[in-house]
Amino acid sequence: MNAARVRFAVTAIGIAAFSVALTASASAMPMFAKAYGLKCSACHTMVPALNAYGRYVQRTGYASLRRDVLDTTSPVWLGEQFNGDSTGGVSANSPTFTTSFGNAAIHAAGYVAPDVTYHVQQWLLQNDQTGGSLDTLWFTYNNLFHRDGHLFLGKLESPGPSPFSQWFDLSPLQTPEILVGEHQYQTDGNRWGTKVTYVRGPLDAEAGWLLGSANIIGASDFSPAPGTDKTFQWKLARARGDQPLEYGAYGTLGSFIVSTGAADHYTTFAGYVQEDPSASGLPGVLLTYQVGNDSNPGLDVLGNQLGRANSHAYSAEIYEPLFNNGAVLGVRSDLTDDGLGTTTHFGNIDLAFQLPHLPHFHAYVEAGLSGHSSNPSGGPDYRWTLWWTTPLGP
Repeated sequence: MNAARVRFAVTAIGIAAFSVALTASASAMPMFAKAYGLKCSACHTMVPALNAYGRYVQRTGYASLRRDVLDTTSPVWLGEQFNGDSTGGVSANSPTFTTSFGNAAIHAAGYVAPDVTYHVQQWLLQNDQTGGSLDTLWFTYNNLFHRDGHLFLGKLESPGPSPFSQWFDLSPLQTPEILVGEHQYQTDGNRWGTKVTYVRGPLDAEAGWLLGSANIIGASDFSPAPGTDKTFQWKLARARGDQPLEYGAYGTLGSFIVSTGAADHYTTFAGYVQEDPSASGLPGVLLTYQVGNDSNPGLDVLGNQLGRANSHAYSAEIYEPLFNNGAVLGVRSDLTDDGLGTTTHFGNIDLAFQLPHLPHFHAYVEAGLSGHSSNPSGGPDYRWTLWWTTPLGP
C-alpha cells in the first residue's frame, strides 16, 4: 500500500473514531475508564501523569484490574497527536517553528488469559511519515509469589520512577538521559528485555535486564553494538496505591560501546521522592538525584581519550492542579554534571489541560527556559501538543 493510501486509511479511521469520541465517556487509557465507568482522574493527576493508584496499576501490569470488567469493552484505542516545536529546525541562524500533524498510534491492552496481561502500541504515522515505530509490546505473567509477583517480557518500561515513562511535561527528565562523553543514557526509555516486579503492601521491588529500543529487530539484539545501552536496572520503593507519598531508590549496571569499539562500563545510583498534590492545597513534588560512574566515556571532539567520569544530576519539579483539576501547571529544574567539566542547567514550565466538554482531548504547552535553547537571542523555546484518545468498538 502506498503512502497516500495509508494516510487516507488513517484519516478514515480518525473520522470514525472522532464520532465515537463525542459521545463516549473515557480518556487516558480510555478502555479501562470506559469499562469501569470512571473519569481519567481515577488513575491520573493529568493524563498521562499517574497518581498513586495509577502507579499501582502500572507496576502490577494491569493485573490489579478485574478481567471480567475489562472484558465488557474493546481493548483497542486510537491516539492522534498534533505537535509544534520552536526547536525543530534552524535556518540562517534563526529558529524555525515546525509542526507535525501525522502522529497516529493504535493501542491495545488488557488480558489474554486469566494470568496474562499485555500492552501494545504501534505508530501508524509518525512525524508525518508512514511506517512508524513499535513503541510498546509486553506480556506479563501475574501468578508469581502468591500473585504478588509479575514477570514482564517484551518492549517495556524500565524499572524506575513512573514519571520516566508517564508524565505531562513535553521535555523528558534530564537525569536519566544525562550525556557523559559519547554516552547518552537511555535508562528511561521503552526497551526490549524482561523485568520482575514484586508488589506487596507498601513494597515495590523491581529488577530488569534491558537491551536496545529498535523495532522488532531490537528484541534479539544481544550482541554488543555501538550506541545501545545494555543494562541491569533495579528499583526499591515504598509505594502504596492509596497513599500519595512514594519514595525509594533505583540504579543501573550497564555497558555502552563507544566509537573506539571499547565498552563503557557504568553504574548509577539514585534516590527519588514523589508526592501527589493534596486535597488540602499542597502542590505535587517530584525530586530525583543520581550519581554515576563511567569507566570509558569515549573520545572528545578532538579525538582524545576521555578519562573516567563521576557524574551527578538532579531533576526537581513542583506541579499544581488548577481549575478544579481540569489543568495542571508544572515548574521543573534539571542539572547535569558529566564529571568531565560540563555542567548544564535545564528549566521548563509546562501547562497541561483537558479541553472543556471534550474528555478525549488534552493539550500541552511548554516553555523551555534554559539548557536546550536554539534561540540565538536566549529567549525561551516553545512546544505544544494536542492529544486525542478514544476507544474503538463497544
